[in-house]
Amino acid sequence: MLLVNYSVFVKESGELVETTLEDVARQYRKYREGEDYSPGVVVVGEGRFIKGFEEALRSAEEGREYEVSIPPEKAYGSRDSSKVRTYPRRFFIRNNIVPEVGKEVTVNNATGRIIAVEGGRVVVDFNHPLAGKTLLIKFKIEGVLTNPIDRIKYLVKRRLKDVDVNKVDVKLKEETGTVTVELPREFRFQDGIQIIKFLASRDIVRWVSAAREVIFIDRFTEDDFKGVRKE
Repeated sequence: MLLVNYSVFVKESGELVETTLEDVARQYRKYREGEDYSPGVVVVGEGRFIKGFEEALRSAEEGREYEVSIPPEKAYGSRDSSKVRTYPRRFFIRNNIVPEVGKEVTVNNATGRIIAVEGGRVVVDFNHPLAGKTLLIKFKIEGVLTNPIDRIKYLVKRRLKDVDVNKVDVKLKEETGTVTVELPREFRFQDGIQIIKFLASRDIVRWVSAAREVIFIDRFTEDDFKGVRKE
């Protein structure tokens, strides 16, 4: 399990697609307020990142900077003309969608982008936006996570991006495989927190060999109930 800083560009145009580095985001005018700019957690072999990137990481050394070119067949594949389809404009109007170029739409459970609106016709491209593109990835392995406690903390952060790993309390009983996790108080009522806990638990059991079960602790004290009368 690796901590990696990386920046992904479209090689032909130099467009920045994604970065974990705030200064790069600002340089390319892609900075987003509130975004968590910090090294990404990469489990090589998991398949969350494109094939070419994972292959490059397998042979990379910690602390060195790399720049690799990833062809479409090891990124998002070639463009498929059969995935560009035309629909009558009224189809979208009936579904309360105003067809506009660039808008993302879902049709029959497939998500695509509107690339043309021509009179009564709307053309939707269901290819991945980066299909057919050669990518340039600059990256540096910032750390290798071998300690199971560190792995657990960063797997939690991968699902709960705003959390400070230093404030995630983790205990592991290796004899039973029981992991207990306590998040900072401010995350107890976050929207979707139960789904986040479920996904983080699944990741922990999958990628931490000693983990057999995961328990999240919600701790409440009298400070949470100020004004409640005691008999």
